This record gives sequence, structure tokens and C-alpha cells, in this order.
Amino acid sequence: MVTTKKLFLLLLFLLFLSIVYGQEKIQKEKHPFYFELNIDEDLFLLKSTDQFYSFGTAIQFGWKGLDNKFTNSFLPKLPDSHQLFTLGIVHKMYTPRDVERAEVDSTDIPFCGVTYLTLAHSSMNPSLGLVLMTRLDVGVVGEISGGQRFQNGFHSAIGNNEVAGWDNQIGNGLYLNYTAVLMHNLISSFSFSEAFVGGRGTVGTMDISFEGFVYLRVGIFNDFFIQGERPYSKKADLKTFYNMVDKPYARMKYPNTLWSDDPILREKATATWLSKNFKPLQVYLKFISGGILNVYDGEMQGSLIPFESSPYTISSNQIPTWQHRLSVGIVFSYKFGTLEYNWDRITYEPDDKFPPYYPKWGRFNLNFNL
Repeated sequence: MVTTKKLFLLLLFLLFLSIVYGQEKIQKEKHPFYFELNIDEDLFLLKSTDQFYSFGTAIQFGWKGLDNKFTNSFLPKLPDSHQLFTLGIVHKMYTPRDVERAEVDSTDIPFCGVTYLTLAHSSMNPSLGLVLMTRLDVGVVGEISGGQRFQNGFHSAIGNNEVAGWDNQIGNGLYLNYTAVLMHNLISSFSFSEAFVGGRGTVGTMDISFEGFVYLRVGIFNDFFIQGERPYSKKADLKTFYNMVDKPYARMKYPNTLWSDDPILREKATATWLSKNFKPLQVYLKFISGGILNVYDGEMQGSLIPFESSPYTISSNQIPTWQHRLSVGIVFSYKFGTLEYNWDRITYEPDDKFPPYYPKWGRFNLNFNL
């Protein structure tokens, strides 16, 4: 246990070095400070039960100082791109359907709790229509993640019985995942719709999976390459649009005056375009549909770097290999704040694979860009 704590504290220290180091590189001009709160909960559904992915929460912060040599050494960027970084902490809990059962249920998933730090980077190139998102997650799985104490404390606070099955949760281990997502924007002739095709790969001690997906937004929204899905901010860094490069994608989407050789015409055209496409009010629907190749699932099988054995895990031949992810959300954003609700569901193929039900949950996101 002492070794586990020392390892986690060392990784925590290395991640937070980026804060101190990055502050020395910040210029005097003002930059936005970003805050994001995510809560996943099956109670946010019309019909809810404690099963599979039962609860999750994340608190993340973003500021210019996170963009430095240390973070760029393992979270790469696209050329001629705009960078957005966040640093946060995440906690998630997974439970079987029957949470009152104290003994192991071999027909269901094990209890599992994870807590980890997450450092994420979005690199957006409007000239090529590409978005590269990378993320490093470092933390722990098992009793030391605090899942048992959190859920039983919550149940006690609302007058419910404690959940006895946590004694059979996934054993303590290292949570270390690296994720990379690459998206390409599809040109649309409709100003109220925006589509991306993308691919994701995750490799680590708790997750080895790959996904191809389609992402669609419909409604009133700002161009994704300005600030991603962050709320409007007058402090936003827009220099990539003032340095637009003449590329085939850019010629199809943006006015050619944005890369004019005349610096005065270029600056005026860019300011005009941004005033039309970067506004305080956003209201839109979002849809994500993806096919997943699931190679290793640590929430069912335990960490690949365990600190102890697990009382109960799911054998690899029972883990669903092919999965489908569907996410439907609605976003309200005005000036520096955003409120978002998502409905998420995972289905399996074939449908007789383990576990015997399809996990689904609701998610509320609250974002501020100050």
C-alpha cells in the first residue's frame, strides 16, 4: 500500500509540474479561464437503476499555462493549430444490477471504482479541417479509489441501506490510459448543421479499445475550430484564423480573403467572418454514433498492473468485443456559460454476450469560459 501511494503521488507531482512551468510562459495579454463540471448518473433517466456504469463525476480546469513544452512532449499538436488544454480529476463507479447482494454474482459484473487525474489537449487546424484530441489519465482502481465510501456515504445521507457487495470489488491497481482522437470536418452547405467523422484509440492498463464514429451538430452554434464546444469568451485566442493557410479544405469552407496577401484586407475579412461565426448564443442538438472494438475492459477484468488480486472478474471470452455507442444531447450556451444534457447508451453485438443488459445513463455538463 505504501508503494501504491508513492507511485500515485509521484505521477500527481509530474502532472502538476505543467502548472508551474506553464505559468512562466504566459504572456501579459489576458486568456480565458475554463471550468467544466460533468455528472453522469442513472438517476438522470426516466427509469433508473444502479447497474453497470452507475455514477461518474469530473471537475476540469483549463488555462493558457497548460500549453508548454512538458505537456506538448506527450500530447502532440497539429501544425498551424489552436490549442486547448484541461487538467482535472475524475471519479467513476460501476455496480451490478443487484446492489443488495453481499456475495459474488457470477452472472453479473463486479463492483468497480476508479479515480484518476486527466490531462487533455485539443489541437484544431481550421485550414485542414482536422481536430486532434489526446488525453492522459493517471490514477487508481479498487478500494483506494474511494468508490465504496462514496456510494455508501451517499446512500446513508439519503436514508438508504449501505451496499454490501463492495467487499467483492475489483482489486487495487494502476489506472493509466492514453487516448487519441482524430476528427475531420465534412463541408456542409447548411449553416445550421455540422458533421465530423472520426476515429479513437485508447491503450492502457484499464482500457484497450478502438472506435470509428460520426459526430453531428444541428442548431445555432459557433464554428468548432474557434473554441471547440466551449462557451463564448472575448478573451479567446483566435490567432489561427488570422494566420489561415490556403488549403483545399479552407477554400471550400472559408472566404479566400482570410488568407489574402494584403495584411489589411486579411485582418478586416477575418474580423468580419469571426463576428458572424463567433457569437454568445448557442442552442443545438448533438448526436454521436460509433462502433467500438473492445479488446480489454478493466472495469470488468481489473487493471493490467494490479497491486493485489481481485475477488471476482469477468473472463475475457465473456467480454463483448463489438459495441455500439449512441449519445444524444442538447446544449444551451449564452455568453460565458453552457448547460448540456446527454443521453448515452452502449449496446453489444451479439446481444447474448455478457453482461445481460445494455448500460445507459444521463449526463449533465456545466461549463464556464471566463
